[in-house]
Amino acid sequence: MHFMQHADHSLSPAKKQIIAILVGIHLIYAPVTFSSPVLTLEQAEQQALLDEPGIISQQWQMQSLSEQAIADGQLMDPKLQVGLNNLPTDSFNFDQENMTQFKVAIMQQFPSGNSLDIKQQKTRKQSELIETTIANRKLTITKEVRLTYFEIYYWEQAKKTVTQNKRFFTQLVSIVQSMFSVGRNNQQDLIRAQLELSRLDDRITKITQKVNTQRSKLSRWIGSENSRLSLSKNLPELTIPILSDNFETLSPLFYQHPRIKEIDKKLEISRKDIQLAKESYKPGWALNFGYGYRDNNPNGMKRADFVSAGVTIDLPLFTANRQDKKLLAKEHSYQSLKDKRIALLRQLVSALQQELAIEEQLFKRHQLYHRLLLPQARQQTQASLLAYQSDRGDFADVMRAYIDDLNVKLDERRIAVDHLQSKARILYFASSFNPSE
Repeated sequence: MHFMQHADHSLSPAKKQIIAILVGIHLIYAPVTFSSPVLTLEQAEQQALLDEPGIISQQWQMQSLSEQAIADGQLMDPKLQVGLNNLPTDSFNFDQENMTQFKVAIMQQFPSGNSLDIKQQKTRKQSELIETTIANRKLTITKEVRLTYFEIYYWEQAKKTVTQNKRFFTQLVSIVQSMFSVGRNNQQDLIRAQLELSRLDDRITKITQKVNTQRSKLSRWIGSENSRLSLSKNLPELTIPILSDNFETLSPLFYQHPRIKEIDKKLEISRKDIQLAKESYKPGWALNFGYGYRDNNPNGMKRADFVSAGVTIDLPLFTANRQDKKLLAKEHSYQSLKDKRIALLRQLVSALQQELAIEEQLFKRHQLYHRLLLPQARQQTQASLLAYQSDRGDFADVMRAYIDDLNVKLDERRIAVDHLQSKARILYFASSFNPSE
C-alpha cells in the first residue's frame, strides 16, 4: 500500500478510490482455502486405472489365450468308425458270406513333427503379447490423466485470476462512470474501462468452456462425479530421470518399454510360425485299429473274427507351391516385423529427444518469468500508478499496465503447466527406464 503514502493530498476522493482499487488488485493472489473434497493427481491416476474397461477386456483376452494354449497342446480326438462290411445284396443275410462282418475301428491322428508343442508355445506368446499391450495402455492412461489434470488446473486458476480482476475492474468502471457523470473525468477513460471489463467477460466465457471441456475429458477416465471434484491448490511435482539426448544412449533404454516389448513378442510369435512352417515338411501320420465280427455259418460252424491295424502317413513330396511358399511368407513377415521394430525404436527415441528439448526450454522460460518478466510487470504497474497519482500519466496507461500484468501472470502459469505436461510425456517414454543405467 506504499502507493498511497506517496499520494498527493490534493487528489480528489474519487481518484484516491481508483488508486486504492488498482493497488488492491495485487492482493488477489492470496492463498485460497478449499473446504470441498480435493482430487489429487495421485488419486486421479489410481482411479483411472481402477476397473478400467479397456484393461479388463484385455485381461479377459489374455486369460482366454492362456486357456487356449492348453487346448492347442493336445492331440486331436480319436475317431471311431462303425460299419457293416461285405453284406450281400441278394439276401442281406449277415451269415450268408464269409467276408461279411460288423466292424468297429478307432483312429488317432498325430500332427507332423513337433507341431503341437510349437503351436502351444505360440499361443502362450500371444497371451504374453496382450500383457505388454496392457502395460502400454496403463502408461497411456496415466499420461492422459496427467495432461488433462494439469490442463484443468491451468484453466481453473486462470478463471479464478480473471474473475478476481473483473471484480476490481467492475468497481473501477463504476467510479470512473461517477466521475464522468459529474464532469471530473473524460469519456475516453470510461470507454477504456468498459472495454477492458467486456474483454474480461469474454475471457471468462472462453475459459469456462475450456474448463468444462477438460472436465468432460477427465470424466472418461475417473467418472463424472470424481471429475467434478476440486483440484489441489498447488501444482504437483513430477520427477523425471536425467537423460542424455544421444540416440545411441537412449536406444537401449527403450528395450523394456511396452511398445518395443510388444514388437518383440510379435517377433517371437513370428518365429513360432516359421517353426510350424518347417514342421510341415515332416509327414503327419495316423494310427488305426479295427475289430471285425463275423456270424457263424448257416450250418452252425463258427467263423473267426478279424483284427486289423494300419498306419496312414502323409507324403509331403510336392512342396514347391505349398510348404516352400508358406515358409517364405512367414520369413518375409518376420523380416517385416524386424524392420518395423527398428522404425518404432527410432520414432520413440526421436519423440523423447524432442520432448527433452521442449522441457529444457520450458524450464528456462519459467525461470525467466520468475527472474525478470514477473518483477518487470509489477514494476510497470507501480510506475504507471505513481505517474497517474502525480498527474504525469493518463488512465489508459494504467489500464494497459494492469492488463499486461495480468497477462504475464497467466503466461507464467501456462508455462508452468506446459512444463509439467512435458514431464508427463517424458515419463511415458522413460517410465520403464532403469535408473541405474
